[in-house]
Amino acid sequence: MHDATSQLSHFRLAIAPGVPSSHLSALLALQRAEEPDVAIAFFEVTVDDLHTGLYEGRYDAGLSLREVSDPSLKSQPLWAEDMAVATPLRSPLLSKERLTIDDLQYRPLFRWQAEICPLLDRRLSALMRAGEQSARHVTSFEMMALWVAAGYGIGLSARSRIEHAHGWGIAMWPICDGPYKIVTHLQQPHGQVNPVTERFERRALQIAKAGAA
Repeated sequence: MHDATSQLSHFRLAIAPGVPSSHLSALLALQRAEEPDVAIAFFEVTVDDLHTGLYEGRYDAGLSLREVSDPSLKSQPLWAEDMAVATPLRSPLLSKERLTIDDLQYRPLFRWQAEICPLLDRRLSALMRAGEQSARHVTSFEMMALWVAAGYGIGLSARSRIEHAHGWGIAMWPICDGPYKIVTHLQQPHGQVNPVTERFERRALQIAKAGAA
């Protein structure tokens, strides 16, 4: 049961690119079911604006794929997703028994930078220097899938996104020399006393634990 104070509660949540996923959908559904009187305002923002907005008090919490070391912000890792390779449905790569990052050398590669994976990006940087080519950056997963499905190259993205887009004409192939993961972080100002945010964090950890089980 909610008291009169809770009916006036508001929660301002900033969401950086690359974060939306089935985990986030489950979290927001749980939040709505358990605290229907809390009004949530969503803000789609860049990573830099998310951190600035938390510092300035414009947002109560934020979700981002970039971990921060700013002492004024608290960063709590939540769920992790494996990165994988997206290929056309008839790609020669699909005949391989196992796929490593080295197998991507000399192939046109599309990368959505919003999916921040430091280990993967370091490996790719070294690989591209050796192969004298660079990954082509796209502005969204949808654009990456478009180029891959049309046969212009291969892509790297979250495994779940590639699997869900199979009907677009792309196949998913795991990377066996990982793990290469993107991690969603819940971020909020340090020392903030906000019961709504605390309960949201508890639910976020609940969803993360359920997803890892």
